[in-house]
Amino acid sequence: VDHCILGLKILNQLVDELNIPTTGRTLTQHRKSSVSFRDVCLFKVFQLGLSTLKQLQSRAITASPQQEAIMGEQALSLAVRCLNFDFIGTNPDESTEDVGTIQAPTSWRTLLQDHATTDLLFDFYAKTEPPRSSKAMESIILLSSIRRSLFPTDKDRAAFLGRLIRGIRELLKNQTGLGHQDNYHQFCRLLGRLKANYQLSELVKTDGYLEWLTLAASFS
Repeated sequence: VDHCILGLKILNQLVDELNIPTTGRTLTQHRKSSVSFRDVCLFKVFQLGLSTLKQLQSRAITASPQQEAIMGEQALSLAVRCLNFDFIGTNPDESTEDVGTIQAPTSWRTLLQDHATTDLLFDFYAKTEPPRSSKAMESIILLSSIRRSLFPTDKDRAAFLGRLIRGIRELLKNQTGLGHQDNYHQFCRLLGRLKANYQLSELVKTDGYLEWLTLAASFS
C-alpha cells in the first residue's frame, strides 16, 4: 500500500511538472514535452486515479484507515490535475481559481460520459470528509466544465447534465457534507459552473428540475 501511495504522489508531481512551465526550459520545449505527455500518458494516468478510487470504494485494497485516506486524497488530486491539464496550450493565469471549459481530447469521451465516473465521484464525496470530499467535488466541477463538442449528440449532453442535476439534488436534499466550509465552497462553485456552462433551456428539460431549483434556491 505504501508503494501505491508513493506512486500516486510521484504521478501528481509529474503531471504538475509537465503542465506548468518551469524556469530552465523555453516555452516551445515545455509545450513539446507537454503535448507528448498528453497524447501518450495522461489518459492512462487519469484512468489510474479513477481505478484507485474504485478499488477503495469496493474495499479491494487492504489498508489502514489512515492509508485509505491518504490514497484517496492522492487519487482525487491526480484526477483533478489530469482534468485541469492544459490540453490545448492556452493555460490562463495559474492564480485564477475558476476554470473555463475543459478541452479534453475526444479519446477521453467514453470515460468522461460514463455514468459510473460521475457516480463514483458523487459517492466518494458523500462518504468521505475534507480534504477528500472537497477534492471529489472539485473533480465534479471539472467534469461539468467539459466542452460541449465532446458529446456526440445533444441527447448525450442532456443525459450527462441529468446525472449532474440528480447528484446535486440528492446532496441538497440530505445536506450531505455541506456543514464543512471546504465542501460548501466547492459546492457553490459547482452551482456557478452549471450556470456558466449550461443554458436555462437545457436545465429546464432535465428530470426533477423543479425540485432541484427549489432546493438550490433554499440553499442559496
